[in-house]
Formats: sequence, C-alpha cells, structure tokens
Amino acid sequence: MAPLNATLEYTKNAVMTASKAKLIVLMYEGAVRFVEQARFHLKRGNIAGCGTAISNAYNVVSELKVSLDPEAGGEVGKQLSIDLERLYDFVLEQLVEANMERSEQNLEDVLEVLGTLKSAWEDIVHQA
Repeated sequence: MAPLNATLEYTKNAVMTASKAKLIVLMYEGAVRFVEQARFHLKRGNIAGCGTAISNAYNVVSELKVSLDPEAGGEVGKQLSIDLERLYDFVLEQLVEANMERSEQNLEDVLEVLGTLKSAWEDIVHQA
C-alpha cells in the first residue's frame, strides 16, 4: 500500500471508530491545522493559500457550531451550548477579519480559543 493510501486508510479507520468526544477533538485538530496553514501562507504572501486555509477552518468551526445540542445535558448543557456558540461566533468573526485584513493577530486569537477548547475536549476524552 502506498504511504498516502495507508495514511488515508488510517485516518478513515480512526474517524470511523472514534467516540463523539474524540471526533470533536479531531475537528479541533483540523481547525487548528488549517489556521496554522493560513498563518504560514500569510507570512509568505500566498494570499490564495491563506484564503483557502481560512475557508477550511471556517467550515470546520461552522460544523462544530451547528452540531451543538442545547437540549442535551439539561440546564448545564443548554448554558454550555450558549457559551460555545458565542465562542464559535467570535472565532468565525475573527477568521473573516483575518481573511479581509490579512491579519496575523486575528489568526493568533483564533488559535488561542481553539487551543483552549481542544485541550478541554482532550481532557474529556482521557477521563472517559
């Protein structure tokens, strides 16, 4: 099996067998990776590459946002969904601004929020 095919197969298996919490961690990892790619391209003046990476990160965060379930977990779950939705809205706004203004600071702000959320979900996965 070619290395690329093996990597794709490994990734497919990891996703197909992951718990919901682990899938969320994988989504955060993807979003972080895309934002880091955007920073890389921005620093090198590759505007198209930066825009594509920001768009990919935006899509992942949008998917995280629409997957929120305020009905799960009672009042605590509802409040958590509200808080996460606000954070996701902030991240999405920062990504749009980063794309429009070619702002590395906006990307840094996004990485800080996503990194914190990713760490929290990793803790959940490890406790399960």
